[in-house]
Amino acid sequence: SKNIDTGAGLERWCCIFQDVDSNFETDLFKPIIKHIEELSKYEYVGQKEFKIIADHIRAITFAIADGACFENVGRGYVLRRIIRRAARQGKILGIDGPFLSQLCDRVIDMSGKAYPELEEKRAMIKKVIAVEEEKFASTIDQGMKIIGGYIDELKKVGSTVLDGEKAFKLHDTYGFPIDLTREILEESGLG
Repeated sequence: SKNIDTGAGLERWCCIFQDVDSNFETDLFKPIIKHIEELSKYEYVGQKEFKIIADHIRAITFAIADGACFENVGRGYVLRRIIRRAARQGKILGIDGPFLSQLCDRVIDMSGKAYPELEEKRAMIKKVIAVEEEKFASTIDQGMKIIGGYIDELKKVGSTVLDGEKAFKLHDTYGFPIDLTREILEESGLG
């Protein structure tokens, strides 16, 4: 019918035409995931960390090419949260140091013919991602040590909820995002 949105975007059509069960099994994601395997030394068998990194690096690369930038408000803040989440997933997989600017090369190599602006802006995209990832690296290392201590304390005393003051201190004093604190706590079965 005219004007009906099927919800079948590029990724879903790729799943259909490539006869696979997941976006991450299509040729839109396989090369990115393969690169993550090389960086992490882990084999991809459906781990969420691979999916998050692959999905987020595509979003970041295209958003920056479209003129978005990392900021503390609005869409720039969403972009900052996305890159930080991807960087953290890399740490979980044991990837040391910045790696997302390397992955954006893979995205550009794959999509540059269809989206020539990616190729035209390659150097700028890589630089913007590298700078943001570097800024976050020290923040995440310090914050992970602190939150790890908080989690150990909670488990020792049998508590399941981190005090709001501690979460705020992590954010206000150390620049560790509240949403990342929440995600880490949830992974440990805490609130």
